[in-house]
Amino acid sequence: MENPGYEKRGYLYDDFRMFHIVDEEEREYPFHYHDFYKLLIFLKGSVTYSIEGKSYRLKPHDMVLVNKGAIHRPLVEAKEPYERIVFYISEAFLERHKTAEYNLERCFEIAGKEGTDVLRFPAMTNSRLLSVIEEIEKNGQENEQYAAKLYANVLFMEFMILVNRCCIDGTGTFNRAVNFNQKMIDLIKYIGEHLTEELSIEDLAAHFYISKFHMMRQFKEETGYTIHRYITEKRVLLAKSLMAAGVPPTQACYQSGFRDYSTFLRAYKRRLAQNPSENKY
Repeated sequence: MENPGYEKRGYLYDDFRMFHIVDEEEREYPFHYHDFYKLLIFLKGSVTYSIEGKSYRLKPHDMVLVNKGAIHRPLVEAKEPYERIVFYISEAFLERHKTAEYNLERCFEIAGKEGTDVLRFPAMTNSRLLSVIEEIEKNGQENEQYAAKLYANVLFMEFMILVNRCCIDGTGTFNRAVNFNQKMIDLIKYIGEHLTEELSIEDLAAHFYISKFHMMRQFKEETGYTIHRYITEKRVLLAKSLMAAGVPPTQACYQSGFRDYSTFLRAYKRRLAQNPSENKY
């Protein structure tokens, strides 16, 4: 039986959480995903970041935009400490502040259209964005001050507005120095676009005119997942999102691509360590 906590990493019960992390010792980070959004500001180290089959060599102050459900991991060379600031951002927070005029999720949407997950800031030092990040961290340490939590929310709102402005006005440039296997990227995109349909290994191999054994081996190398597990993970996350929007578990099962409820129930419990009926609306 698979460990339900191995692939899905981190939990988020608030609108956002911030971490300033320094790893001094060498360690291996497994491929994993989150059911919330993640923003990582890289500060120091020798790191190549892999997301959904694409790899980026990071430079200081690069911002990594990790979409919810995106499978990712850092590859860290033991030359110097790996230092970064990480924000976990709830989908509910972004939805709650979405209007006809603005959408704080837009930075992730723009990154998707640009085909890259890394935003590069040539001049973040002394910028307002960096000042806000430092203020959020400082406020978290001094949480006994008057209205500290409210102030943290105000600062974080400003942070998200600034990130989106950087994506829109070009203050930050998207890093296109990406290493990837185009065939695997096309395969990942195809799976995402046909997730609710029948997706057999044989049909996928035939569609991309590739040996199924070569395809399976390459996919595992690029993502850390077998194709079957990747599809199952994505369907579970889709079902969770549907249920959060009010769709009953039985309907969410079939709308996310599962063919029977018992298979869906087993997969959901393995991946999320809870029954679908326990999903928080």
